[in-house]
Amino acid sequence: MADKIKTLFRLYRLYAKMDLLWFLRDTRYFFIQLVSDVVSGGCTIAGVCLLSANFKNFSGMNQNEILFMMGYSLFIDGIYMVFFIGNNTGMVSRIIGRGQLDHIMIQPVPIWTELLAQGFSPVSGSPMLIFGMALTYYGAGRSEMPINAFMILLFLFYSTCSIVSVLSFIYLLSCLAFYAPAAAEEIASVGKDLFSTIKTYPLGNMRGFQKHIFLTIIPVGLCAWFPSTLLINAGKYGTKAVFVPEALYLPATAAAFLIIAIITFKKGMKHYETYGSPRYSGFGHR
Repeated sequence: MADKIKTLFRLYRLYAKMDLLWFLRDTRYFFIQLVSDVVSGGCTIAGVCLLSANFKNFSGMNQNEILFMMGYSLFIDGIYMVFFIGNNTGMVSRIIGRGQLDHIMIQPVPIWTELLAQGFSPVSGSPMLIFGMALTYYGAGRSEMPINAFMILLFLFYSTCSIVSVLSFIYLLSCLAFYAPAAAEEIASVGKDLFSTIKTYPLGNMRGFQKHIFLTIIPVGLCAWFPSTLLINAGKYGTKAVFVPEALYLPATAAAFLIIAIITFKKGMKHYETYGSPRYSGFGHR
């Protein structure tokens, strides 16, 4: 296992160098992308911020708490951009649907190692992460949340659970591409858009049945509103707010989604090993 982890970090260094070389080769394109990410991030949070400014305690959260939630949301998007945006790793249905999975399978490393590493884009994917970190820090300060080692570790732990939930959901949807390559090629982008458009809205005043859907079957609430609420409560009540059932729900659900995604993906791989892919497209491969 130690050798596999070392291999993973070697691949991270390799893909980081490739991303840096891409940046140095075309600086103009990088700055265009930087501006685009800033505009995209601003547009994502603008609607909810405007609503919170005009409605007091919008969905059970005040304006400063919503600002913190927006920062958390962008931070999750930033993690996704840094670790999974390259080579369509975060849109794995494209790899499967276009018949490009063989490119990964012929590599002399386990498939999970290649999928974890080849999306690493620390240079081109960093603007959204930096924007999210800055907004989170600003929102935490406005909400008068304590910023200490405990809160930082808790924030990183909840962020990990959130990104695991996002990726697990996307990979679950992407498994359809094993059985319908052409029809399901873009299903991962549809799933990602679902999180991008809905997760920034607080769910505090939503009815029970609808709220449960967004915390279970479609876990968009686990990627911004719910963990932000847990962090705000931890800032108010300290460590005793960490071990309540509500706080344990987030890691438990993330683990459940991850296990289901792994089992489903392995079944899809067995189908792929038997039948292969009926199509191949070089589009999007680099």
